[in-house]
Amino acid sequence: MQQQTTAKVVVRLFLCSAALVLLVMFSTHAAAAPEDWLFGVNFTTDRINRGWDESDGRPSLGATVDWYPGSGFFAEAAAWSAKPFSIEPLGAEFKDTVGYAWPLSDDWSLSTMLSHYQFLHEFNASRLEYDELALTGGWRNCLFASVTASPNTAYRSPKTRAYSYNLSGHLPLTHGFSAIAAVGYYDLSAGLGAGYVYGNVGLGYQYRNVDFQISYFDTRAPSSLIQLVGAELVHRWVAQLSVHF
Repeated sequence: MQQQTTAKVVVRLFLCSAALVLLVMFSTHAAAAPEDWLFGVNFTTDRINRGWDESDGRPSLGATVDWYPGSGFFAEAAAWSAKPFSIEPLGAEFKDTVGYAWPLSDDWSLSTMLSHYQFLHEFNASRLEYDELALTGGWRNCLFASVTASPNTAYRSPKTRAYSYNLSGHLPLTHGFSAIAAVGYYDLSAGLGAGYVYGNVGLGYQYRNVDFQISYFDTRAPSSLIQLVGAELVHRWVAQLSVHF
């Protein structure tokens, strides 16, 4: 019964998010070519966000819809099952994103994004929701560096400022395989008095519209932060399967 309720919540949130993507797309008066759209479903053995366990060590199911014409405005909507803290019930999280992309050259790109994160069927849903602005630079669609800022993030603290600094990339190997790695720092000092380092390294495989990844996620935090939120900081292997169409 709980799984059925969560599935309905994810579907409802996904439809609302998709409606926002449509609104952004039509507001730009751009021609919505079929190749501009990308839909996807994904399954992961654990939902991880910046080294933070958002599904309490449980599998998570999600869906995405992207509108990306290649340059200029773009939009994305995503929804997935979530359990951000062990004391919370199994619920759902969704993210709406609007942004603008600049292809600087054949090798370099720059984009900025504004995202809103919303939770449903959680005890503290209104307190957990937050907004975030991101600036991302990319090189040859293989290496990415980003900085994010949020004015209203709350992790067992009042809503306050939070920042993250990220570097990620993938190295194509052979026969559809690629090496993947990422490292970042999440600055939660305004709310929790400290930040922490997170990262992952693993292997990816892509066959047509199916993508599979397996990575080891790790975090490093000061003892003061571990005492507060240590249970949510992950050190484990995670597998993810995504299908795009």
